[in-house]
Amino acid sequence: MGQKVFQTGGCKLETNFIQLSIDFILSFDKKVIIACAAVIGAGFAMLAGIGPGIGQGYAAGKGAEAVGNNPKEGKGITMTMLLGAAVAETSGILALVIALILIYANPLINAAGGVLIIGSSVIGAGIAMITGIGPAVGQGYAAGKAAEAVGINPKNSRNITLVMLVGSAVAQTTGILALVISLILMYGNPLLSVKGAAIIIAASALGAGISMIGGIGPGIGQGYAAGKAVEATGNRPDVQSSITKTMFLGQAVAQTTGIYALIVSLILMFSNPFI
Repeated sequence: MGQKVFQTGGCKLETNFIQLSIDFILSFDKKVIIACAAVIGAGFAMLAGIGPGIGQGYAAGKGAEAVGNNPKEGKGITMTMLLGAAVAETSGILALVIALILIYANPLINAAGGVLIIGSSVIGAGIAMITGIGPAVGQGYAAGKAAEAVGINPKNSRNITLVMLVGSAVAQTTGILALVISLILMYGNPLLSVKGAAIIIAASALGAGISMIGGIGPGIGQGYAAGKAVEATGNRPDVQSSITKTMFLGQAVAQTTGIYALIVSLILMFSNPFI
């Protein structure tokens, strides 16, 4: 695998590109390799910022629309929109924290273990944080719907805001799980002490981070459920309890694939059958 044969002047040149690439990387000092992995991981982590940008933009648009329809309630609408937008910023903040840790306080820079495994763990920790795109988009949707609902039914703003906050908190679940995996890869990585083929162990660390990207979907879905629950609460505050229960049930189902991603990530780190 990875081998190609070239015909040059009647001579066959067999080159294993994968092995050559690995040998080239390993020719550098260990700390240099890990530092390179850290900056790449930090870059991956900040891709999570896509989510807050989309979610908060949607919330701001809906807030502006609601103020235009009901300018007398502009203050209440704006406060609800800003509160929801602040929640949607969570994923961006968590990603920033991980990126700064990777750049300024990387705990693996002096860790004992194979350099390929350590480097892959660092990159995997950054990749895991991409998951934050989903929760932020979902939370922004909920915030926008809350601003819209307050504009329509300002007397019920307290209940609307409560449903928005609770629903948005649930939508953040996969982002928190991704953060946990990222921290495990950096601070409690079981793969660093595992004996076996270094390339398989390194790939497992990378795969553990990639697996968590599956949490993007549940985050968006749960946020959508929260937004619709907020909308329903604004229209029918008398059945808020039933609306909230239905929202929670739907969010629990939507979380399923996020749990699957977490399970696979943990298997790759703690019980990988290929190692």
